[in-house]
Amino acid sequence: MSTQTQTAVIDRLPPLAPRFTNEAEAIAAAHEAAALIAIISADPAERNRVPHEQSAILERSGITTVGLPPEHGGLGASVATIVEITRIISAANGGVGQLVQIHFMMLRGLLRRPADALRQRIIADVRAGKRLAHAAAEVGGKHKFDTRARAERRTDGKWVVNGAKFYATGSYLAEWIFSGAKGDEGQIGFIVHRDTPGLFLDNDWNAFGQRHSMSGGVRFVDLVLDEDQVTLPTAGAPAKPERTGLTWAQILHAAIDAGIARGAFEAAIAYLNSHANVWIDADVERAVQEPLIIKRIGDYAVALRVAESLLRDAANLYDDYLAAGRPETLDDELILSVAAARVKTDEAALLISSDMFSLLGASSSYRRFNLDRFWADVRVHTTHDPIRWRLHHVGDYYLNGTPPHEYSAVAIRRPALPSSD
Repeated sequence: MSTQTQTAVIDRLPPLAPRFTNEAEAIAAAHEAAALIAIISADPAERNRVPHEQSAILERSGITTVGLPPEHGGLGASVATIVEITRIISAANGGVGQLVQIHFMMLRGLLRRPADALRQRIIADVRAGKRLAHAAAEVGGKHKFDTRARAERRTDGKWVVNGAKFYATGSYLAEWIFSGAKGDEGQIGFIVHRDTPGLFLDNDWNAFGQRHSMSGGVRFVDLVLDEDQVTLPTAGAPAKPERTGLTWAQILHAAIDAGIARGAFEAAIAYLNSHANVWIDADVERAVQEPLIIKRIGDYAVALRVAESLLRDAANLYDDYLAAGRPETLDDELILSVAAARVKTDEAALLISSDMFSLLGASSSYRRFNLDRFWADVRVHTTHDPIRWRLHHVGDYYLNGTPPHEYSAVAIRRPALPSSD
């Protein structure tokens, strides 16, 4: 795609983030934004560019504001709507969908923060279309949450942070970054603006897929923070860990995979209708009339419908769970429901995005069609959180009665087995 065409796409956008009156308007805006993002993302040259244009589309569309409560200019949107928005954008571009996913994750954390001046400033930026991001993981340790970044409190109350993060999804293009470090008082959390001296945002994410998630490095070099930017280990800590705390991330990751599956499915159908040749043994006029192709597209459609149905069911259950005040009686069912959606969205996206080339023919591998972007994106995205552990939690629950969980295995004790006496 030429620069002129990209500029034309951006010029069709409204200048400011709109204010929606209902969730249907927000979903319609997501479809409009996705259509523009898809035009840009179809260009194979775009895969190696920083997604500034796509980021601007998100900013001006207003869809990242919907999680704000109405008193702050948002909709207080349901889980179902936020999941659907993430899915819609991911169908156009999985990496850009992950920018949306991490923003909504951090927004939920922000809204649980005490109503201080910093919170109000960040909310104002979100209302203007700016996004939030996260920099938690590190490399070089036993696992990605083995924290080595250090924070020291000065005598004047300020904090100084040094260290590095990676897999910092969205941080390169975000307005505010949420991160953490180890201090003498334990693990601290902090929020920092992108223009703060001592914060370095690196464009070094070089995976073969999800390039537009901008999941590279963040460095802190004598980064100075005010006290109000820092959360101490015990500040606002719940009486007991929220078992479903990471289920929010899980369902949004499922939405990304469901979106990529849908994008690959529609791209395959479009190619079959416009470019695919008939195989020499098929006694038909067009590829879309070949019985074996029709059957295989049916396989894809069923896998996709199962994935999307499980995702919708999990989102609706999540809304019921929140409306009921997060009852412990629904903890297990919510985690299991989201785990099932994760598994089936993962499977559908990998199946369709990879196997579709067996139907489309050799010419579909040409770079100019850029069809491998769907497989590359979902293959990279699904490596970050192995589905084998979602299946482990489900299986352990049914076999051994172990409460299902996300990453917090060490905090959950296996129940004692009943006596055989």
